[in-house]
Amino acid sequence: SATIDATGMTHFSMDVWTPNATQFSIKLVDFGADGAFGGGDDTEHQIDFNSGTTPALGTGQWVSLDIPLSDFTGLAARAHLAQYIIVGQPTGATTVFIDNLYFYNDVATPTEPATVAPTPTQDAANVISLFSGAYTDVTVDSWNTVWSAADDDVKKYTNLDFNGIETTSATIDATEMTHFSLDVWTPNATQFSIKLVDFGADGAFGGGDDTEHQIDFNDTTTPALATGEWVSLDIPLSDFTGLTARAHLAQYIIVGQPTGATTVFIDNMYLYK
Repeated sequence: SATIDATGMTHFSMDVWTPNATQFSIKLVDFGADGAFGGGDDTEHQIDFNSGTTPALGTGQWVSLDIPLSDFTGLAARAHLAQYIIVGQPTGATTVFIDNLYFYNDVATPTEPATVAPTPTQDAANVISLFSGAYTDVTVDSWNTVWSAADDDVKKYTNLDFNGIETTSATIDATEMTHFSLDVWTPNATQFSIKLVDFGADGAFGGGDDTEHQIDFNDTTTPALATGEWVSLDIPLSDFTGLTARAHLAQYIIVGQPTGATTVFIDNMYLYK
């Protein structure tokens, strides 16, 4: 009724206990793109286990079958897995207990980027850059304010709850800018947010004229937040609807979830028109 897409999985696992089987087999069947039995696109493969295989089938003990999906060589696709056929010998005379039947991915998520973030292509004349090797950066007073809840190491934020980045000594006039851009890489964040704060006409925190707005990204947004790859956030400033002015931008607050448990790398943080 709901076939399984195991294209992202690397292994099939299963625990087997038998008092009398001399051979135990598992066959996986994929119903193909039409998602239905028959139709000419079904594929399958069976793997057998006995006393001479690795792992060896034994009696009176649990045997864990941890099988690379690549061993199912006849299984040409695994986007519509629908049948898992177990076979025992002697035929019709075996008893088998099974437990922990599942697929998993054995590819570890990297903990830091293996490649650099994409190089921005905006014309430098139309950019106000806070941090990018492609542009000349304005003065940033702090990449890790004293009121932040994160550990900062050269644009790598660990144990991130929220982190304040400030341009308070020389606030940024972004009234002519149209977009805010930032590249983000994370091994484990389920949500990443960016809040822009404008200090208002007095150019100072508080005073009743500060405005701000936060935008959240996760796996359902556009763009979607993903782990293990650079994600470019190119956000129209008009999306920051609570930011009623942007002539005195002073704070850029990044937020990660799960709270206090995320690692985030950032690069190419700039405004442009």
